[in-house]
Amino acid sequence: MFNKWFKPTIPILRINSGIDHNSAKLVEESLKPLTRMKALAVVVNSTGGLLVQGELMKKKIELFAKTHKIPLYTFAEDSALSAGYYLLSIGNKIFVDEASMVGSIGVLYLNLSIDKLTRKLGFEPRKFSSNKKLFLNITGLNDERDEEMEGIVKDQFGIMRQQFFDHCDKYRPQLQKQDADVKDLIYNANIFTGIEAVKYGLADEIGNFEEVLNRLHPDCQLRDITRIPLAQYYIMKQQSQ
Repeated sequence: MFNKWFKPTIPILRINSGIDHNSAKLVEESLKPLTRMKALAVVVNSTGGLLVQGELMKKKIELFAKTHKIPLYTFAEDSALSAGYYLLSIGNKIFVDEASMVGSIGVLYLNLSIDKLTRKLGFEPRKFSSNKKLFLNITGLNDERDEEMEGIVKDQFGIMRQQFFDHCDKYRPQLQKQDADVKDLIYNANIFTGIEAVKYGLADEIGNFEEVLNRLHPDCQLRDITRIPLAQYYIMKQQSQ
């Protein structure tokens, strides 16, 4: 009965949402050390989000593993795309399911022109910025295409795109050994199945976290350390009553 309390542990951190300020805060609150840790497992199920928040989460996760001198395993469930893959790629070993959606290495910027709609609905947006033209183009409050401003926006996103590429080259150096055609596929925001991800070097092996960790560390117990957001906690509590 008491044996399980003396077993080494592997904390499981789940990232089951978009990569944003809330998920970054959740990671920070969840990363609490357990006794006799043998590894850290991060389970990613995310279609992406903000690269800056992904970088902050990456640093927190890596610092935790480095401080406690334990290996870091990452696992993709349904999807690890864009900023989700940014986090998945930091694992010392990366595992995916055969049907996982993996990749989308790049940066997406979506701009919807809503100027006519706001006028039709009677809204008059009043926003002040030191660069009015840039604000109108980024927010979609300008029906006229401004190539100069589009160029500025593309340059900024180009910097983030290169950051993503440099990150992948650092954590997955085997990607650079691929043929030019394959590299073009990988670095052009394409999405791959788990089987393809292993084939192209985006991941190491096929496997889910329970199967893999029980095989690699049969003497350990797995402990989910992921904090539940307060709103989700109250919903679960109401459903259980």
